[in-house]
Amino acid sequence: MKSTGYCLDRDELMHIRQRKLLTSDRDYLFFALQIDYPGKLNPQVDVDHFCDRWGLSVGDFYKALGDLKNKGVVVAIANQLDLQIQTD
Repeated sequence: MKSTGYCLDRDELMHIRQRKLLTSDRDYLFFALQIDYPGKLNPQVDVDHFCDRWGLSVGDFYKALGDLKNKGVVVAIANQLDLQIQTD
C-alpha cells in the first residue's frame, strides 16, 4: 500500500502564514527552521539572512526563539546563534 503525506515547503508555509492560518511566530519559526535545517540538531543560523528570507523582524525572531526555548524545543542558544534543537 502506498503511503501519502503532506510536504511542507517554504512556499507553502509562506502561503499558510499569509492566509493567517498560522499566526504564532513561535510555530512559524519552528516550521521555518525545520524547512531550512532539516534533521540538524545544532544549526548555525545567520539571523539577518534567515529573517529576510522568512519575512520576520529580528525582534520577532528572538522572541519566538525564546518561546521555543521555554517549550523545550530549543535546548540552548549560543552566542553565535548555534541552536541545539530537541528531537524526540
